[in-house]
Amino acid sequence: MDYKIVILLWLSIVSVSGSVYLYFKRNNKSFSTTTLSLYLLILGLIFFESFVLNLFGYDNPNPFIVFYSYMFSVLCLALPPTFYLYVHSLVSKKEDIYDSKKAQVLYGPAITLFVINLFSYIALYNTNSNPENLTMIETVLRYCNFISLFFIFFLQNVFFIFSSWRHYNKQKLILNNTESKESNFTLKWMWSFIMLYTVLIAMLYLFLLSPLFPGKLIFRIFTLFYVGAVIYFGSKNCQFILQNTQTQQLDDGKREELKQVLIQYMKENKPHLNNELTLKKLAHELGTNSKYLSYLINKEFVCNFSSFINSYRVDEAKCHLSDPQKNIYTIESIAQMTGFKSKSAFNSAFKKETNLTPSKFKTQHLRNA
Repeated sequence: MDYKIVILLWLSIVSVSGSVYLYFKRNNKSFSTTTLSLYLLILGLIFFESFVLNLFGYDNPNPFIVFYSYMFSVLCLALPPTFYLYVHSLVSKKEDIYDSKKAQVLYGPAITLFVINLFSYIALYNTNSNPENLTMIETVLRYCNFISLFFIFFLQNVFFIFSSWRHYNKQKLILNNTESKESNFTLKWMWSFIMLYTVLIAMLYLFLLSPLFPGKLIFRIFTLFYVGAVIYFGSKNCQFILQNTQTQQLDDGKREELKQVLIQYMKENKPHLNNELTLKKLAHELGTNSKYLSYLINKEFVCNFSSFINSYRVDEAKCHLSDPQKNIYTIESIAQMTGFKSKSAFNSAFKKETNLTPSKFKTQHLRNA
């Protein structure tokens, strides 16, 4: 038997076994462990399908082999979002990162391809199907799966790997301040997990899918190491959810650093323009805890969250009101443009910041323009 087939069989057995072990491990029932179990299961099924296709041939007409070949692409598209979900689950509660709507977005490409492949498979093995229709279905299937594997899968990995590194950098800023062994271990594992996955995908495209780099054996050996490392370190309780309270404090350097991250985010992304912005949403975007963000704003800016956001909205409104080219906009329109839900809320916040109503401010500045 070819060594490649033996390695694929071994990888599938180890991955699925590791998935079952993590799922039923009684003393570690966190959401992160469940997510890692799902990740390993998907990985194991990909290896098993590769094993079956290599053993019996990709052109085998057996209906089961054909079905395996269709599901292979679906599982590949489900792998990157599960990787991303696990990275987030290491430092977040389930309700903060996962719900039915987010699942539809994350697994949308995999679900769509599954539906296409399933109905196409049923149509292909329907004895009453028109031969011309069968040819068309086979062509559509071939192109859909080709595009999924060589384009969508690639774009997914670029996006989710980049997003995971960005999330890691945010969490590093927060967790480094806790002086906790658990948080340090979680950070190291998060970095290692993202790095290993990044290397795995890079090697996949360099050695397995590219004819320019003959290193398939290296890739398979690395994959053996990768699966073992994920199971071993993932079996430890790596999840660390930062439980901040308003009495927690940071050293001056770290606090100033986080303050600058907040200021830069407000300046570049302008979340205050969204009238649905909440403390929880902003904290999630910054990768921190809502209680901690509230404490930071109170401590550094000597105000509450509402006043902090309104100050940015008022500054934005002042730019609009003093711009002669925007003289056509009403006060109410400017209020909506700058994130206020109503004209009365806008007037109140504006007067609190400037001691002037928006109308008086506009009149004064346009007169001097």
